[in-house]
Amino acid sequence: YKLTRIIKVSEELLQDSAFDLENYLVNEFARSITKAEENAFINGDGVNKPTGVFVDAEVGVTAASTTAITADEIIDLYYSLNRAYREKAVWIMNDSTAKAIRKLKDSNGDYLWEKGLGGEPDTLLGKPVYTSEFAPAIATTNKVIAFGDVSYYQIADRKDRVFQRLNELYSASGQIGFRCYERVDGKLTLSEAVKILQMA
Repeated sequence: YKLTRIIKVSEELLQDSAFDLENYLVNEFARSITKAEENAFINGDGVNKPTGVFVDAEVGVTAASTTAITADEIIDLYYSLNRAYREKAVWIMNDSTAKAIRKLKDSNGDYLWEKGLGGEPDTLLGKPVYTSEFAPAIATTNKVIAFGDVSYYQIADRKDRVFQRLNELYSASGQIGFRCYERVDGKLTLSEAVKILQMA
């Protein structure tokens, strides 16, 4: 699927720029496309975009509540994943979900969430936790946590990113366009490798 971004810059800014505008534009394109890719790889419905891991993965646990997750449900999700996929498993969730889970304790009163050391990620039940702003937040029927071996999520980049300068397209308004595009796809090739916690 083609992912495209266009930035328009005034002719005056290009003429008067006192800093490396081209490098700035390349970085902005990279940031914008990376965010769009992340959203598609998590939530994409497969219609003119990749199919997201939260879409393809199997539901392992359905929460009893529409607004809260319990420690028992987190543990149930962990064990809903076949042990063959647990060795490389990671958690993926929204920051707001992570915040709610960070407060959960097990039956001994110990927090489930362990703070990572140095450059290591935080862990939940011994497995790394990664957050994304695009993972659904806790709300009715939302799929809010993915747990599994995401190496089974395959990403296909068909071509390097292409940058184009559009001198004529926006000339009537005194602007120059810059276009960046790439072709990319993604799909969870083994749905049982990742389990989902879905709200009631």
